[in-house]
Amino acid sequence: MGSAIHLKERIRVLTPRPLRMLRRRLWNFRGEAPLRRFALRPPPDLSRQRAMTLASKFITAHDHLDCAHTHSEMDAIVRAIFACPAAVQGCIVEAGCFKGGSTVKLSIAAAMTNRDLVVFDSFEGLPDNDEQHGLTMHGEVPNFSRGRYMGTFDEVRDNVARFGEPQVCQFVRGWFEQTMPTFDRQVAVAFIDVDLAASTRTCLQYLYPLLAPGGSIFSHDGHLPLCVEAMNDDDFWVRVVGCPKPPMYGLGETKLVRITKPTQASLN
Repeated sequence: MGSAIHLKERIRVLTPRPLRMLRRRLWNFRGEAPLRRFALRPPPDLSRQRAMTLASKFITAHDHLDCAHTHSEMDAIVRAIFACPAAVQGCIVEAGCFKGGSTVKLSIAAAMTNRDLVVFDSFEGLPDNDEQHGLTMHGEVPNFSRGRYMGTFDEVRDNVARFGEPQVCQFVRGWFEQTMPTFDRQVAVAFIDVDLAASTRTCLQYLYPLLAPGGSIFSHDGHLPLCVEAMNDDDFWVRVVGCPKPPMYGLGETKLVRITKPTQASLN
């Protein structure tokens, strides 16, 4: 496996950049149907012209950056951002940004909705851990060793400056258990892509209580058995978060899981 990855990387380096970009453009075009639908049928209160601008910027970012998400997944998150009423206060939060591909796109949506984007990341990759997830939903064995999925602070910041809206971004450097306990801003929508069950629990423990009623936390780790177990743990929700387990959509079925906070009206 290691030699195959080594060979793939060597081929990538030896391939001329214009050819690499053409190959990526052709590959990415296959998955851009959600963006075309977004542009043709934008969320309420978003003009088709602005929706086309957003879709075009997303395509450019996806062509130039390593993005771990699909357009379909980002479409769901962005529609939730635009669906959040302007009267509802709250920032957008990202936990785990890798190279900044999702950060770029979330910053564009945040700027269009007049919200801030707060980005939590160690910028050192994954922490030490002994989590054994076994097979993922897709039948793969993940490698979550220390330092994996690292994007340096300068790398992420530069990518956002090139393709996104840096003026709406606040970067919070450090391990989640050190930085999130002091965070106290209301959250409208959050996107967590943290790979580890321990990190998933930390994010839910500190972000869910800050989530505005009607808001959503999207987890990109619904394919990982230990993360699914963490999200589905009734005792964790009651004992640690301080509330019953909230409604979840896609848990055990899709990689992207949506966790919502009920409004008072829905509770009555």
